[in-house]
Amino acid sequence: MDSPYALGDRIEQVVATRVRQRPDATAVQQGERRVSYGELWAQASTAREAVRAGGVSAGDVVAVHMERTPERVAAFLGVLLAGAAYLPLDPRWPRDRVDGVVARSGVSLVITDDEQRFAGTALVSLSPDVFTGSPRPVVPDAPTGRPGLDGAAPASVFYTSGSTGRPKGVLSPHRGTCRVLVNSPTIPLDSTTVLLQAVPVPWDMHSLELWGALLNGGRCVLMDRDQPALDAEALRAGIARGVNTLWVTSSLCNVFADECPELFRDIRVLVVGGDRVSAPHLRRILDAAPDLHLVNLYGPAECSMAATTHVVTHADLVDGTDDVPIGRPVPQTGVVLLDGTGEIALSGDGLALGYLNDPDETARRFFDRDGVRYYRTGDRGELGPDGELRYRGRIDRQFKIRGVRIEPGEVEAVLRSYPSIASCAVLRVTRRAGDAELACVFSSTDGRPVELAPLRDFAARTLLDAMIPTRFHQVSRLPLTPNGKLDQAELHRLVSHAPAGACDDAVDPLVAEVRDLLDLPEVTASDDLLAAGATSLDAIRLAARLTGRLGVRCTIADIYRRRSLAGIVDALDATAPRAATPLVPVAASGPAPLSHAQRRFWLAEQTAPGQADNMLVLAYLMTGTPHPDVLRQALTDVVRRNPVLRTSYGWDDDSPIQQVLDGDAVVLSVEEVVLPAMATVQLAAEQATMDWWSRPFELEDEIPVRARICRLDDGRHLLCLHVHHVAFDGWSESVFLADLADAYAARLAGEDSPTPGGPVSYRDFTVWEQENLEHWGRTELPFWRDTLKGEPAPFLPRPSAVGEGPRRELELEVAAETVAALHRAAAANGGPPVSALITATGRAVATVFGVPDLRIGTVTAGRFDTETERIIGYFVNPLAVPVYDVPDSEPGALLRAVSDSTVAALEHARIPFDELVRELRPDRSRHPFFQVWAVLQAETPPVTMGADVVVERVRVRPPTTAIELMFEAFPRPDGSWSLIMLWRADGMTEDTAVRLLAEMDDALHTLG
Repeated sequence: MDSPYALGDRIEQVVATRVRQRPDATAVQQGERRVSYGELWAQASTAREAVRAGGVSAGDVVAVHMERTPERVAAFLGVLLAGAAYLPLDPRWPRDRVDGVVARSGVSLVITDDEQRFAGTALVSLSPDVFTGSPRPVVPDAPTGRPGLDGAAPASVFYTSGSTGRPKGVLSPHRGTCRVLVNSPTIPLDSTTVLLQAVPVPWDMHSLELWGALLNGGRCVLMDRDQPALDAEALRAGIARGVNTLWVTSSLCNVFADECPELFRDIRVLVVGGDRVSAPHLRRILDAAPDLHLVNLYGPAECSMAATTHVVTHADLVDGTDDVPIGRPVPQTGVVLLDGTGEIALSGDGLALGYLNDPDETARRFFDRDGVRYYRTGDRGELGPDGELRYRGRIDRQFKIRGVRIEPGEVEAVLRSYPSIASCAVLRVTRRAGDAELACVFSSTDGRPVELAPLRDFAARTLLDAMIPTRFHQVSRLPLTPNGKLDQAELHRLVSHAPAGACDDAVDPLVAEVRDLLDLPEVTASDDLLAAGATSLDAIRLAARLTGRLGVRCTIADIYRRRSLAGIVDALDATAPRAATPLVPVAASGPAPLSHAQRRFWLAEQTAPGQADNMLVLAYLMTGTPHPDVLRQALTDVVRRNPVLRTSYGWDDDSPIQQVLDGDAVVLSVEEVVLPAMATVQLAAEQATMDWWSRPFELEDEIPVRARICRLDDGRHLLCLHVHHVAFDGWSESVFLADLADAYAARLAGEDSPTPGGPVSYRDFTVWEQENLEHWGRTELPFWRDTLKGEPAPFLPRPSAVGEGPRRELELEVAAETVAALHRAAAANGGPPVSALITATGRAVATVFGVPDLRIGTVTAGRFDTETERIIGYFVNPLAVPVYDVPDSEPGALLRAVSDSTVAALEHARIPFDELVRELRPDRSRHPFFQVWAVLQAETPPVTMGADVVVERVRVRPPTTAIELMFEAFPRPDGSWSLIMLWRADGMTEDTAVRLLAEMDDALHTLG
């Protein structure tokens, strides 16, 4: 076996060799974007010069605070080319943790791709624009060596949990990485290796995923930047892009083994570790993928990701065995078992140089024996008769949760700093499913119960998600043994016997259903559903579900005000009125009336055909290899399955009617287009759909949906849909995509037709709505008559044109931590997340336009009955929320008032908005009741069709609008918002818009 240092003992030296060998080969890929080795080297050279210009010299440490992108890879390599070491910071870390690490590390330079500021440090911005000026792909000269720079110098710094209550920065040398990943005897890596990079960047295993590919001339596939963590769908997407080598933690490996072991048939090399592996789960994987090369890896960050490895075979996994060896040392590594304890001590080229700026902790964990430097791991080991090392647990309190190393002392130090906590103990417990979770037993300073939601929020400001306990148990005092130490056995007993929440007989049968509905498997009847993660859409679903199951009207206000399942059920009034009639299938066929919303859109189409506000233009990037014939059939199947999509809208005597067409007679015409290469997918989508904005629907003679398949290049297509609002809303999009995936899979399997739709159709809803109008007039109209009395004066400049005008928009990125804080603030005040958006909108508008009182429009999904959850159609209902006394209200008080108003409005949202206009007769010269909208949209998740086609939404911007001003928040998978502010160009000026968006940004941060 060749030496791991045959090509050099520094990372950039080995990468330089691969650049010379394969300059045009792909080094890094993200989505469909590919960066060659030559391009990567050129970009890294640009980064090196930027770092040097910042005053960095050999041996320094440079922090890198960037999203997961090819630019971040270039930044890492550029730092190494400058002779420095990189300290990766995760943009998803709590800001307090980021600031603390920067301060303790003493770095003088931070590389970033955004506008964040770091006290006392210089910044280098390496956004994608910086690299546009990089030289053309280059081939580096053969290395000549640089004085003082060898493989013993630090390459990177990884911060791990610390027993002192503070994270520790592990200084990892170049040789530590090279010795594991170059010419490895147990992990076969070469130029055909395609590794998925998915773990968070501050973890030392990031080195395996990144440098494992680049040190061997292979390809590193970066998981999408907005994907928070690796899951089955992300793994499938990676495999579709060629991934054949994978690192996963033991716990994630178990999940994949249970859910989708067949995925590993497409993987050549699988490396697992991070905690004790499960033999039954590994057996399940090898049974599904017998040709897989499976490696169990052991090693702390202080030994540069790996100390020992073991190639796992079926012989290691016989029934009844759950003791998989951790193996033998990797090259240039020494392993000894210390006398008396069996503690594993490590030595060799991979040993960390110590902890950055922490000599005391370095001296405590590292020691010399017979001239050899060792690291105490705290792990116990045992050497088997076969010479293989086996793991035997910890000698201290350290453990891992989801692969993250956790020192309980660090978590306890944070929790003890909370004002209400007197003392606490953190421990690792095991769930019924076998997964590990963190638990905390604590006592309070005054003996009173401590509210857990604020405590969790406090911990989240500093700790990583895996470090925040998921189970808490309060005691009067912590249990002690006779010698005064914490009684660990009693702590575990207390946690395992902690009451799960008493259930009333009326609640108990619903718990399992609510867990499934909200995807909260651990929630109990007494848990705060909003604190547990229930969203505003979840609240709508839950209210509908409880109404249907209990026979008593439950509103979204009940969900937000009572918060726990037990509290909600206890508060429901069995005598309270519910809808006059249930939503059931209507046996009659033939024409039917339009719903109130449909009538509004139908009339708009007759008076002003083709207006942008009356339609949706949707585009989806399809990555993979879709079968066009199958896709066309599947699209027709979806239209046949959903009657509202095969309905014509005509006129009968004195009113519009809808007529559902025979499904067998309907065939959706799907256009096919080849698009020229364009700069972005969004530009391609807008180009592909441009003509639709000026193409009205003939609603009487054609169905309200059109489709177009556009080929971009090999492996990428756009699916474009043109849908009239008379038949479609935002919720319908998810139903449509789910139906399309089902239909595509059925057609791909050779089945003639997919599963038929549900028993209730949108036509049935229109009949039900008409039957209930009188009931809603009695129960809800009085509330709106009182709420909407008096009209605040208009404050926006009147648009120069009647109808729609040119649409303008600006975008604001709202960070995930700010969004999370807004959610928490709204929930703490008894409101849905949109109440925080409404409050911020009110503050911004009041500041810019000098109006103390206004009403802000928002929407409800309008699906108050469980039967509507799977129906395509337009159910959305506008609401007006008063926002009064803005200048005289402090932010918290204003949010409380708006939360109350929002929940009250949602509670009375069944009466159609058109009925309110008809009954209350507001001024119709402009939009009735309000001028400004604040709308929180639902996230459209990616969909997989077949085995290899991933479908992701691409936003298409409408050209015109009748809306004078709207703030529309689009959630992203990473928890952030894309906040779009849109307005009419013939109304508000651009300068005012810029100022207004700045005030909105300030208002959101103030509330959050």
